Amino acid sequence: MACLGNRFRGDDAVGLLVGDRLRDAGIEVQECEDEPTRLLESWAGLDLLVLVDATRSGSPPGTVRRVDASAHALGGDVGLTSSHAFGVAETIELARALGCLPAQVVVYGIEGERFAATTDVTSSVRSAIDQVADAVRKELE
Repeated sequence: MACLGNRFRGDDAVGLLVGDRLRDAGIEVQECEDEPTRLLESWAGLDLLVLVDATRSGSPPGTVRRVDASAHALGGDVGLTSSHAFGVAETIELARALGCLPAQVVVYGIEGERFAATTDVTSSVRSAIDQVADAVRKELE
């Protein structure tokens, strides 16, 4: 389980906030506020990897999208955001090429609205946190 984002870029923090909820429920969470490629080694040997991150695809803020990236590359329409050279989609494809991608990879994206320098998350995005945390818990069972 890996949650990505930046706590100082508004709605980009949503993945980390989902991770906080899961950690409170006793689930082990890898948190990544920098390059997701640093997580590659920890993915090797996993049967299931669930990732949570903010998206920016033009969908209404707070929209939740679940994508199975096990067999196919994430499409550009997913809208995963990144302020780094390698984002989630590129990191997944690098793991696939290196042979360290888990057998099953599920990505939950939550559509953001505001990615400015702030620690405030918009209400529409905040309302999706519990929904995604519940879905991830079920995914991991």
